[in-house]
Amino acid sequence: MSLMSEETTLQSEATGDEARQSAAAATVRRRAPKQDATLAQAVDLARQAVVESAGADNVGEHVGIDVHEDRLLTHLFACTMAGYPGWTWFATVARAPRTKLVTVCEVGLLAGEKSLLAPEWVPWEERMQAVNEQNHDEGKADKDPQGEHETATSSESSGSDDASETSDSETHTAEADAEPATNGGTPDRKEAPESGTDNQNEASS
Repeated sequence: MSLMSEETTLQSEATGDEARQSAAAATVRRRAPKQDATLAQAVDLARQAVVESAGADNVGEHVGIDVHEDRLLTHLFACTMAGYPGWTWFATVARAPRTKLVTVCEVGLLAGEKSLLAPEWVPWEERMQAVNEQNHDEGKADKDPQGEHETATSSESSGSDDASETSDSETHTAEADAEPATNGGTPDRKEAPESGTDNQNEASS
């Protein structure tokens, strides 16, 4: 029983030591990194690295330092290149412990808050789906005016036919009214009485 209790005690002490070490490590990680003086003074080295990449005419003044770790930081330079307003050149530098030799790790261009950026990347399938939907909508829009034109043409044709039929009917009615009444093919004529002749006969008698 005594051996088991001793082993349990040792395990508890080991667990406690690990917990303290983890807490100490977390405390170290939470500490803000210090700006290394040697790296902060390496502005000319950082500028030279940026100029070699971008050209002297496109690199402006030194605008700041971004500290990452105790011996790792980034120098920032204004970008004067046409078409890139609000962008910033950067050169990240570092050094090993107990040495003054500064090494350039990376050079590049960073976008700012007012930088002109490309639109977000859209997967090919989604882009094609949007294009197909647009083409489908345009196809429907092209077909609708044609159908309306055919309907209007049909209506105009129907109206013309009705007007033609009405005109023909009116023409036949007018011709029927213009024909004189006939009896056996010969017009009826009533002879006026020969009043003059009768008066002459009475005078002679």
